[in-house]
Amino acid sequence: MRLHRLLGIIMLLDSRGIMNARNLAKILEASERTIYRDIDILCEAGIPIMSISGPNGGYSFMENYKINSNVLQGGDIINLLLSSMGITPDKNTEMSQQLKNALIKLENTVSEDHREEIVKAKERFFIDSDPWWGKKIQNENLDLIKKSVLNLKKLKVYYKKYAGETLERIIRPYGVVVKSYQWYVIAFCEVRKEIRIFKCSRIENIEVLKENFAIPKDFNLEEFWAKSKQQFIKNSSFEIKSNSYVVKIKFHEDIKQLLEGFHINSIIKVEDKWIYEVDMLSFETACNLLFSLSDRTEILEPIELRNYIITKANKILSFYNV
Repeated sequence: MRLHRLLGIIMLLDSRGIMNARNLAKILEASERTIYRDIDILCEAGIPIMSISGPNGGYSFMENYKINSNVLQGGDIINLLLSSMGITPDKNTEMSQQLKNALIKLENTVSEDHREEIVKAKERFFIDSDPWWGKKIQNENLDLIKKSVLNLKKLKVYYKKYAGETLERIIRPYGVVVKSYQWYVIAFCEVRKEIRIFKCSRIENIEVLKENFAIPKDFNLEEFWAKSKQQFIKNSSFEIKSNSYVVKIKFHEDIKQLLEGFHINSIIKVEDKWIYEVDMLSFETACNLLFSLSDRTEILEPIELRNYIITKANKILSFYNV
C-alpha cells in the first residue's frame, strides 16, 4: 500500500510541479503526517525532492529532473477498465491506490489543456457511496479476491453464513459481480461440488493458495448471474406469498398512501367509507400498523385481529378509569 502511495507522490510531482502536503493528502486519501513521512522516505531513497516555502510553496522535483512514469501497464489498464464498469474499490485498499496512480498516468498522457479539464472535472464531481445512516462495511479481502480471480488461484475462505455459522471452504473463484456496491464472488466450491455465490462481506478470513485452476470453457459469468438472480427473485416471491395475512378494513377516509408497500387486493367505496382488502404479510405486522390507525379504522376481518384491537383499547381505557 505504501509503495503505491509513494509512486503516486512521484507521479503527481512529475505532472503538476509544486504541490503542498495538503493537496497530496487529499488526492491520495492519506493524512498530511503520512505525506511528510513519505516525502522523507523518497528523499532518503535518492529522489531529488525539494521543499519550497511561502504561501504558494510545497514540494517539487529539482530543476530539469523528470521521470518516465506515465506509461500505462497491464495492471493500470485493468483497474481503469474495472472503474469504467462501475467497479470502484473501497478506500485505503491497494486496488484504490493503483487506480489513482493509473488515472494520474492517464492524465499525464494528454495535452496541457485537456489535463486542466480532467483536473477540473475531478474537483467538481464526487461520488459518495457511504450510506446516510450507519457505517459502510469496509472489506479488507477485495485485493486478494481480485488477484485470485485474475491469476486463477484457489482460495481457502472462512465464510459466515446468514445464521451465524462459520464454514471453511476451498473455492475456485471464476469471477466477481458488484451489485449496489456489494461484491459477490462466483466460485466453484470443492465441498459442495457446484458453482455458488459468496458474499464478500461475509468472508471473515481468506488465504490465497498456490494451486491453480482452470475455468470451464462453457462458463459465462453474466449468464450465470442472470439465472441466479431470476431464481433468487422467484424464491423470494414464493416466500412472500407463503407469508400472507389478508385483512379487511373499513376506513373513514381515503388513506391509501398509508398502505404503500402492501399489496391491496381490492377497494370498495360504500357511501362515505372505503373498505380495503390488504395483504399485510403477518399478524404482527397488521397489529403494529393498524393499532396506530385505530381511531380512523374498523377491522372487519379476521376476527382475531379485530379482538386484538378491542382488547388493547379496553386495556388503555382501564388505565384512565374510563
